[in-house]
Amino acid sequence: VDVMTRRLVDDGYERLDGPRTTGDGYYESVVLDPEQNRIELTV
Repeated sequence: VDVMTRRLVDDGYERLDGPRTTGDGYYESVVLDPEQNRIELTV
C-alpha cells in the first residue's frame, strides 16, 4: 500500500486518504485518478 500510494502520487494522482489503518483493521489508502475515479488500495 505504501509503495503503490507513493508511486501513484509521484505520477500525479491525488491522494484522498491514508495510508492508514481503518477502524475495522484494514491498511488502506485512497487516491483519485485523472477521471475522478476513487482507487482504494487495501491490505
